Amino acid sequence: MKTHPKPVFQSLAAIAAVFVCFSPIASAQDTADLKFTELKKKLNIDQAAVKTENGALASYAPALKRAMPAVVTIFSTREAPVADADANGGNNPGLAPDREELFRRMFPDLPEDFFDRAMPPGHPAPPEQGLGSGVIISEDGYILTNNHVSGGNGAKIRVTIPGDKKEYEAKLIGADPKTDVALIKIDAQGLRPITIADSKKLQVGDVVMAVGNPFGLEQTVTHGIVSALGRNSLDITGGGYENFIQTDASINRGNSGGALVDAQGRLVGINTAIQSGMTGGNIGIGFAIPSTMALNIVERLLDGGGVVRRGFLGVYLRELDTNFANALGRDDRSGVLVTEVGPGSPADKGGLKAGDLILKFNEKEVDSMPRLRLDISNTPPGSDVEFLVIRNRKEKKVKVTLGDLEARGEVFANRGPRPGVPAPEPVAPPFLEGVKIKDLDDKLREMLSLPDDVDGILVESVTADSPAGEAGLEAGHVITQVDQQDVNSSETAKGLLKEFDGDVMLLQVYSEGRHDILAIPLKGE
Repeated sequence: MKTHPKPVFQSLAAIAAVFVCFSPIASAQDTADLKFTELKKKLNIDQAAVKTENGALASYAPALKRAMPAVVTIFSTREAPVADADANGGNNPGLAPDREELFRRMFPDLPEDFFDRAMPPGHPAPPEQGLGSGVIISEDGYILTNNHVSGGNGAKIRVTIPGDKKEYEAKLIGADPKTDVALIKIDAQGLRPITIADSKKLQVGDVVMAVGNPFGLEQTVTHGIVSALGRNSLDITGGGYENFIQTDASINRGNSGGALVDAQGRLVGINTAIQSGMTGGNIGIGFAIPSTMALNIVERLLDGGGVVRRGFLGVYLRELDTNFANALGRDDRSGVLVTEVGPGSPADKGGLKAGDLILKFNEKEVDSMPRLRLDISNTPPGSDVEFLVIRNRKEKKVKVTLGDLEARGEVFANRGPRPGVPAPEPVAPPFLEGVKIKDLDDKLREMLSLPDDVDGILVESVTADSPAGEAGLEAGHVITQVDQQDVNSSETAKGLLKEFDGDVMLLQVYSEGRHDILAIPLKGE
């Protein structure tokens, strides 16, 4: 199997003085006196779709004259911790391995020992400094930017405005690391805020322009189109919630928090990251947080006392591939499969089951796992929601009261490691092609540290190039269901296999504290 290098995604804030990355923050300041309804009265919002009539456009200057005064430069500074002595009596600057790799790509001439050079123990490291952009959204100084640009709690934030020689101190109003959105405020009046468009009305092919301060060059505008919408699973936000606009408008380091505007100069996104080449620079693939999503986060930050409250379901999910679709009797790959339901979770209490195929969430079709995850997170805790699922090839509606993600507890706590797998006994007959199974006894259960509520049959061995092996079945897995029916003996499993007349069989397996569902193609079984 060929392996491909993982794409490098960079947030776009330039890092100066020392090579460090600001830590995520989960709290906020100064939110008690402001609710979103009060802020909304100060915003310029235009929900009309961008004009698409034919005709040559000589210049975007009029649109940019409306947008550019609202794009500011943000400097953040935070005191670094006092250096601790390492094993060599010095201090390693503490750069994360992925960040070190990135900087070595960007600066190939760095000495080999650059990141290991010692500092005297107890000596304070240089301040952590960041540079990025932001967008004024109200006349009295509210500014939308990225969480990683704000610098986090305790950072000193300074802002400069186009055409104004004054430097303003800013305070952090709220920030959400899971979406990389932050709101800051400066003490000013009579500013020129940007008009905010409805990013849900964007279309692939719409003209957009990126406005920001790349490399500290002050205001710079680049031009492109919307290349794609709804980009997710990029891990830009470190496991957070992603729904990015992709654009080929050239954006670079220092553009983080800057404006992505449409042909009328209205805000449609907050520039956040790029996919970079080996040099670390722009290759025409940039990502921006949709303006509608950013405003939604601001609203929830302000109305939630500085914390974004998110709905919690308590399931593990997976996308359908062709094998899963065949096993479930589906003509397409729409929907998302539930592979495990956390005990005591909202999903468990509401009646969702492992093996359910979710087709709709609150009457909205489910087209991907990240999209469903985002929709659930955007639903307030305590909300009653409805899922349309396929269970045993029949449609069923399941109603669930969502929990609170922040208070979910250890729903999916690991219920015990798998210390070892007993040696296979070659006398066991094959179950599926290349698969040998064995009934569980008390000794095996103890060796596998199986919880009392897990029952099934042990997979003793799997041929790597068999259909089951290629689908992910491994020695040591415990098969708990065959064709979505519980099994507790080899005889039962083989009986279900004998009765099965499909091309792809679903197996539910348990391993290392988690359940999963595998789709196994059958070849001459």
